[in-house]
This record gives sequence, C-alpha cells and structure tokens, in this order.
Amino acid sequence: MPTVTVLGAKGGCGASLVATNLALALAGLAPGRTILADLHVRDGIADLLLDLRADHSWGDLLPVAGELTPRHLDLVVQTHASGLRLLAGPAGAPASDWPPACRVLLRNLADAFEWVVLDSSTSLAAASTWTDRAEVILLVATVDPPALRGAQRLLASLGPKDRQRAHLVLNQFGRSHPADPASVAHSMPCRLLEVLPTDPRAVGFQIHFGRPCGLDALSPFGRAVTRMAKALAAGSAWGKDA
Repeated sequence: MPTVTVLGAKGGCGASLVATNLALALAGLAPGRTILADLHVRDGIADLLLDLRADHSWGDLLPVAGELTPRHLDLVVQTHASGLRLLAGPAGAPASDWPPACRVLLRNLADAFEWVVLDSSTSLAAASTWTDRAEVILLVATVDPPALRGAQRLLASLGPKDRQRAHLVLNQFGRSHPADPASVAHSMPCRLLEVLPTDPRAVGFQIHFGRPCGLDALSPFGRAVTRMAKALAAGSAWGKDA
C-alpha cells in the first residue's frame, strides 16, 4: 500500500504539521487503515499535535519487527478519535542494530495499512533508513532563501529514481508573496503538489491545544491538505492509474 514520506527542507518549515494533517485527511478516506509514524528520535511532536498521550513508540516494536501482529500494534499504537493510528517517536535512541529492523517494520506496516505516512527527519541520511519503499516523497518548504536552499540540497542528494518520487509542498504561502509557486518548483526542479496558505488561527490551535487543522472546516490550511490527500488517493502523484 502507498507509503508517503514527509521531509522538511529545514527545521521550522512545518513538515510535522503537514504530516499529521495529511495523515488525518487520508484516514478520513480510509478509516482505521491509515497510520502515521513519527520518525523523529527524542524530539517528535506528532502526539502533541494530535493531543494524544504516547506511552510507547516505534522503538518498542523493533524487537518484533519481523513478526509483527495486530496485538503488537494494539499495545504500542495510539488511536486518534478520527481513526488515525499513531506510532510516536522514541524518547531515546533505539539499539545500535535498529536501521535494518526499521526497514522490516516499515515493510510490515505497509502490508497492514492502506496508507503509511512517515513524519521524517530533515536529515536525508536518517530519512533514507525508512524511505526505500516510499512511493511518494513530499518535500515541505517555506518560500524563503534558507528553506529553498535546503530543499535544493535535499533534492540534489536524491538519486534519479528518488527524485521522480519527490513532490514539493510550499507551506505558509501568503497571497501577497511576490514569488510564483510554479516558478519556485520549476527552479528546483521539482513537481509542485500543493501550496498551503498561512492560517495562524487554526495552526495556533493545533500547536497549542492539539486541535488539528484538518478537522476544522474553517481552516484554509486544512482544506488545502485535504485537497492534497485526495490527489494522492487518486494516484496522480505516485503513478497509480486514476
């Protein structure tokens, strides 16, 4: 089933916010069949953005990654009221042998769920542990020179096949911004999937109170993420026949 990796061009681009809301939107299309994995070690915030209490993490599943069962998932995964499942990030680094186990865990998650959304690190070296099987790589960037340079460097680090899976998501884009989103994407070069508007009210509520933008009918950001989820579900971004 489709796996979507969400990468931030740099810290502060809002990649975790995009990942959590995208996962919620996909969960609305596939209730109970969508899981979000927070890949950040020590500093993951997906549980806070969803107002969930994370007593366990994907690190707890690594010892049984090769024999993952629904019971294992029930013991470790948190469930949001929307039906989205969450694998929180660990508070400390897993054992030294964890990268191979991560790949096995991801393979089994992809078999168990319709959608797997990975909230990844800004480091491609760390993210590559998890992205071998990802059908789509979403590169989240704001339209400012540090973020755009970070996005270009991440794209340059990808192999040719990986670049074919990459799509640009421009976040915090105001109507008064002088840049043209299509021109920004062309300069990367990277296909533009979505432009997410600035939305301080809804984003503020999610960051401070864990009320997701994607569940707020008045949120322009939430509506844009829902539109992006529908595009992914249609298959246009990852080669599926629509």
